[in-house]
Amino acid sequence: MIADALRLSVYFGESITSGPLLASEALMRALQRRGIATAALLRGIEGFGINRRIHAERFPDVSTDLPLLAVAVDARRRIEAALDDVDRAVPRGLVTLEHARLASGPDVAEAEFPPGPGQAAKLTLYCGSDERVMGRPAYRQAVATLRRHGASGAIVLGGVDGLVGGRRRRATLLRSNGAPMVVISVAPAGLLQPCLPYLADLLRSPLVTLERIAQVKHDGALLEPLPSSAHDGIWQTIRVYTRRTAQVDGRPLYGELTRRLRRADAAGATTIMGEWGFSSDEPPHGDKLGRVASHRPTYTVCIDRPSRIAELWPVIDELTAEHAIVTSLFVPGYRERAAGTARGTLRVSALTP
Repeated sequence: MIADALRLSVYFGESITSGPLLASEALMRALQRRGIATAALLRGIEGFGINRRIHAERFPDVSTDLPLLAVAVDARRRIEAALDDVDRAVPRGLVTLEHARLASGPDVAEAEFPPGPGQAAKLTLYCGSDERVMGRPAYRQAVATLRRHGASGAIVLGGVDGLVGGRRRRATLLRSNGAPMVVISVAPAGLLQPCLPYLADLLRSPLVTLERIAQVKHDGALLEPLPSSAHDGIWQTIRVYTRRTAQVDGRPLYGELTRRLRRADAAGATTIMGEWGFSSDEPPHGDKLGRVASHRPTYTVCIDRPSRIAELWPVIDELTAEHAIVTSLFVPGYRERAAGTARGTLRVSALTP
């Protein structure tokens, strides 16, 4: 299958409730009930949102209310049909919709990247953590394939809950139990396109989304201008891919980015720790036994109005002067909800990317 699709992203805190349930549980149940085949619940390591308070897993901002990011992808009609249930499940947080091309099964080999405003592309692969290829985790083999074909970077995000092939899969403290894995890669479309036949052969039931994006920076080099828009009815995402060991003035880059964006009054930011990946010329990396410092990759998302992203750009540009991949994409549908108020619209038909 190859089809136009929507990717639903929900940013909220892990302490948010929906009636007697945690919002995360209510959301996963709603997505499964609506027949969504692919979804992943990702736990962040730090971030902030509407309340402006930083929640993190490390000192001095240690919190028991870490940020969560739920991602679901399916045909447009199915995602749109689930939006009311999503609203009921998550009464406070940010919901965004992004256009993507969805391909699954053998058709992944023939899929093509859709047109878009940027010069680069983003390829996202969804699979289960228990899938193996020649005895190795399938996600690691996928990352090796992407690197071999010249991808600028790739990161594997491990879900703590979600849907794989429509079936609920949850990780436990000691076992992944086939929980969803999300592999995101960035590169010029001409380099990612040849990967698709290999990925189609790699997995039992491959599923990917394809998007055109702007890859603005890579390890300090400016690759294309930051996209701009006079239309504040849409929002804009900045995604920063780096590694835990990357530092700015002796502090972790991702942490300094969170704090500087908050001081600059950004709408919000969320950082998720990856399981495996690369963002420079180094081999793919993650944590290893016996290694004191964590070498895991990191993934930070900042979402705001285009006018505010333009104002925030000097902060992001300065902090990524040496490390990181920085990408940008316009978001045609968003809704922000807090304290009984809501802003924005998820009617993407009225807004173009």
